[in-house]
Amino acid sequence: MNTLESITEELFVGSYHHSLDPKRRLIIPSTWRSMLGETPRLYVLPHPDRKCLFLYTLQEMNRRLMKLREAATVDANDEQAVRAITAAADALTVDAQGRVRIKDELLAHAEVSSKVVLVGTMTRMELWSEEQFDMALPADSSLAESTFFGSY
Repeated sequence: MNTLESITEELFVGSYHHSLDPKRRLIIPSTWRSMLGETPRLYVLPHPDRKCLFLYTLQEMNRRLMKLREAATVDANDEQAVRAITAAADALTVDAQGRVRIKDELLAHAEVSSKVVLVGTMTRMELWSEEQFDMALPADSSLAESTFFGSY
C-alpha cells in the first residue's frame, strides 16, 4: 500500500506589474514576502535562453543545492556550468520595506528599463520586462494542460 506524504509548501502564483523606483529598486509583493522565511533573501539568476531573471528563496536554493550534492557524479563540465550560472547570479537581501536592488547587469539581461512583471511559477519568481513578458505568451503545453486542467 502506498502512502502519500502531504507536504505543505506555499507556492508563488499570480503576476504583479511594478515599476522600479528612482534608485532602481523593486518592491516584492507583500503576499510573496511572507513566503521568504526568517531570512528574507533571494537569489537571482539570469535565464540562459530567455530575457528574464529567476528569483529563488534561500530555502529553494538550498533544496536545489542538495539535489546537486546528491548527483551520482559531477564532472568538470558540470562544475563549469555551475560556475558560469553562479558567477552571473546575485544574492539579494529584502529590506524592511520589501525592496530589493537588482544589479544593472542583471536588469540589462532581462531588458528592463523601468516597468517589470513579476510572475509566480510555483517554486520561484520570474522577473520580465513588460515587453518581453508579452512576447513570452501564450505557449501550448500538453503537460501543463493535463497537470492543471486534467482530472485527478
